[in-house]
Amino acid sequence: MAAATELQFDGWTVNRVSGEVSRDGRGSRLPQQPLRILLELFDHADEVVTREHLVKALWPAGIVDFDNGLNVAVRKLRVALDDVGDTPKYIETLPKVGYRFIGNRGARPEPALEAILKLPRRARVALALTLAALGFAIAGSWWWTSQRPDELPPSTPTAAAGVPRPKHTPSVRAQELYLEGIHNRSRRDVNAPAQLARASFEAAIKEDPAYAQAWAALGETLSVDVLRQRVTPAEGLPRALSVAKHAIELDDNVVEGHISLGQIYLDHYRDFAAADREFKRALALNDRSARLWHFISMWNAHQGHVEEALTAMRRARELEPMTLLFTSNYAMILVNARRYDDAIAFLRPIVDANPAFDQARSVLARALMATGNLAGAKEQLDLRKESGTFRADLGVWYAKSGRREDALREIAEMEARGREGFGVGYDEALIYATLGELDRGCEALARGLADHSILMAWMRLDPRMDPLRGRQCFADIEKKLYAPK
Repeated sequence: MAAATELQFDGWTVNRVSGEVSRDGRGSRLPQQPLRILLELFDHADEVVTREHLVKALWPAGIVDFDNGLNVAVRKLRVALDDVGDTPKYIETLPKVGYRFIGNRGARPEPALEAILKLPRRARVALALTLAALGFAIAGSWWWTSQRPDELPPSTPTAAAGVPRPKHTPSVRAQELYLEGIHNRSRRDVNAPAQLARASFEAAIKEDPAYAQAWAALGETLSVDVLRQRVTPAEGLPRALSVAKHAIELDDNVVEGHISLGQIYLDHYRDFAAADREFKRALALNDRSARLWHFISMWNAHQGHVEEALTAMRRARELEPMTLLFTSNYAMILVNARRYDDAIAFLRPIVDANPAFDQARSVLARALMATGNLAGAKEQLDLRKESGTFRADLGVWYAKSGRREDALREIAEMEARGREGFGVGYDEALIYATLGELDRGCEALARGLADHSILMAWMRLDPRMDPLRGRQCFADIEKKLYAPK
């Protein structure tokens, strides 16, 4: 019988105090947060334990930035219990609600091999002959079908064409590093979280070079480095594209690889058809990926399909309600759809609860500017530690406030970054358009087509483009942007 300090299920033994985990002679130790989650779920087996209950149990004093914290702790628990397949063995997820322990409590039933070895010798011989006969029958069936390729569908792989490679199971250490990267990617309590995430993903790949998910996550992280203008497009994009493609080469059925590649096509190359193909492939593999629904939303927003974009982003937020990126981009769609009051009401509590979330402050500042609240917008802009992809906002604020020289100074700083290889044409066009210098705005917008300006694909919706929207230059640039690649 298990001691009072232990719990048992399916051959696993877990010490409630130390977190020591053992099965089949192999042992490890659970970190405290995954251990506490397991204890809560195990002690309420077959009952739904809500996310709110787990957050209070893990962080009783409350936390400011819990983005993905619970999700990461649950993933670590799954990795430790080898419960990372498509069908859960122990931890069932109920989206938006919580989790439930579905394993069999108590000692594991006697393994089949051990039961066979305990059979009398005569019975073991009979069983072996039966299995051998079955094997010959299966082999004969395969030989018969392989000799009749004319009856097989053209897409059916034959022996000559090879067979699908077996699903790769990464090492436990590689999975831990991968989950560490996922967590770091979403952090708002440190500077340069993408650098921490990139280091974790690279370490996971070094540990297990065949780990397709880690390659995909690295590709997306490299892409984000370009989006946030930490590296130039010329420096970062070739590697990001190569890494994402390598993930798919390792395993075409890994949904994260197609998401990563689609995101790069969408945000950097504006190859909307290629991005659409990758997202549809990913959707066929897994329609419950929150990150996939997020990028489907952004694809629709860039096409000008507002309601479809909002619907897809709501789906992403339902699947992962704690991911702040989805929250800010939902608000960004609202702002570009000119639903400023909705965006402000939505973002105020988000910013109050997450004061280091610079992206949300940028979107909130944009909504406040659109409603004429320049003082409130400036307050949000001044509180940012990093402007990221929203470098034009301060220049637009200067232009709206009648501070022309300050606005032109912002443009001069952008031009200097442009000479370094960063995409700035779209940002300059926004400031020129707000200043009323429409010819120069057209020239800058045209440069945005070639220099990988980050927000270029928003031109179809962005209200700040209204001064240029009726001009021929705008129509010509829009046509080039959406032309098939």
